[in-house]
Amino acid sequence: MSGSCRDLRDQMDNESVLDAFSALVSGGRPGYKTIIEKKVEVKKCSECLFILGGNEKFCPECGEKLATN
Repeated sequence: MSGSCRDLRDQMDNESVLDAFSALVSGGRPGYKTIIEKKVEVKKCSECLFILGGNEKFCPECGEKLATN
């Protein structure tokens, strides 16, 4: 059995997907609501560890050029 590499993050707020997933996880019990955790990754400068906003090209604290993702 092989895993899937499909990115489904855009479906996390789709109400029908949440309902179907809740039914699957709960075994069909009514009233069960699954919560999908949405992790927010804190971006830091690799040089000085300054917490970044996410769209900088250079660190506002030390001037280090930041890697683009």
